[in-house]
Amino acid sequence: MVIMASSKYWQRKSIMRHSGSCEQRRVDRKINRLKAEMAGIRKQQQCIRQGQREIRERFEEIESECDQLKKETELVSQASDNIQLRLDIMLKILKARQENDFAKAADLTCSLRKSLLP
Repeated sequence: MVIMASSKYWQRKSIMRHSGSCEQRRVDRKINRLKAEMAGIRKQQQCIRQGQREIRERFEEIESECDQLKKETELVSQASDNIQLRLDIMLKILKARQENDFAKAADLTCSLRKSLLP
C-alpha cells in the first residue's frame, strides 16, 4: 500500500506539472496574440498620425489660399469702388457740360485727374 500511495503522489505531481505547463502555454499564446494585436494597433496609430499630419498640412495650405483670395477680393472691391467713383465724376462732368456749367465741369475734370494719379 505504501507503494501505491507513493505512486499516486507522483501521478498527481505529474498531472499538476502537465496541467501547469498546458496552462502556461495557453497564457503564452494569449500573450503572443496580444503582442501581435498591439503591434498591429501601433501600426494603425502611426498611419492615423501620418494621416492627421497630412490633413493638417493640407488644411494650412487651404487656409493660406483662403487668406490670399480674401486679399485679392479686397483689392478687386477697392478697384471697383474707385472705378465707380470715377464713373460718377464722369457722369457729373457730362451733366455739367449739358447745363453749360463749364466751371463745374473743369473742377470735376480736375478731380477726375487727381483720382487717376497713384
